[in-house]
Amino acid sequence: MREITVDGARSYFDTNMTDHPHFYWEDTATLSDAPAEELRIERLPRVPEGAEIAAVDVVIRLRRT
Repeated sequence: MREITVDGARSYFDTNMTDHPHFYWEDTATLSDAPAEELRIERLPRVPEGAEIAAVDVVIRLRRT
């Protein structure tokens, strides 16, 4: 299982271990998978010397209109 933390106070556990983004629904405080094939990250910031990026977690916060 993989832990996804939202707001530093709420954790969710995902059984899907592949790299993929998530939608966080603010009105219901629920988390769902977002389509990974539609996500495009063009550039990440340079990391400090002596470090490497281990993972990038993407949580897209949604609010119903």
